[in-house]
Amino acid sequence: MIKCIIIDDEQASIDILSTYISKISFLELIATATNPLDGIELVKLHKADLLLLDIHMDEMSGLDVMRVLDGTVKVILCTAYSEFAIESYELSAVDYLMKPVPFDRFLKAVKKVKPETSDTPSLIAAVQDDYSFVKLTQKGKMIRLNYSDIDYIEARNNYVAIFKNGSAVPVLVYAKLSDMENNLLASDFIRVHKSFIVAAAKIFSVDKNTVQMYNSDVSIPLGRNYRDNFMKRISNKIINRDR
Repeated sequence: MIKCIIIDDEQASIDILSTYISKISFLELIATATNPLDGIELVKLHKADLLLLDIHMDEMSGLDVMRVLDGTVKVILCTAYSEFAIESYELSAVDYLMKPVPFDRFLKAVKKVKPETSDTPSLIAAVQDDYSFVKLTQKGKMIRLNYSDIDYIEARNNYVAIFKNGSAVPVLVYAKLSDMENNLLASDFIRVHKSFIVAAAKIFSVDKNTVQMYNSDVSIPLGRNYRDNFMKRISNKIINRDR
């Protein structure tokens, strides 16, 4: 088992990487830190095998963290900035991942850390799930939910309303929105409001404080507390940025 630690000053990024780690059989998350100085102490204390590390942080940069640790732990950098790639490899980084990090790219990176063993012919245990079974009522039957069908999800008291394939009639599932968020693929879905999650691939337009989905007349609110993370998640898809 590979012991992992995450150092990132944004909790949203930690949550995504934590979800990815939970899906991979040979990884174990030992600790996380939003402060790089605390993270360095955690790496030393737990004798971590792998460090998932952001670059731009207030107290010190991820590259400075690597210099302090001086090769005592393998490092995969996860950052929104591409300009430090060469320097990171000079410091012997295992890989350099650009945010938002897709699960398949994350899996490819961590495979580089796993030692080859004769009794482990493949890594098929770390398969990316693309569906779940969900309850329609508290004690009722379960149905298969294909993630690729989902347009957006809305919280409704003890249920969530799942809108699929452009239909205005949702599937009501007995679950909390946070439960759905934890089980969906973090690279494919974005929390945009306390009551809404949207499929990134189904977004048609963004206008100030609303998000419009394909095949839907509904304007989904973009909450103030979620806007910064949302804009960061779609930043690599914006062509005509303000200069």
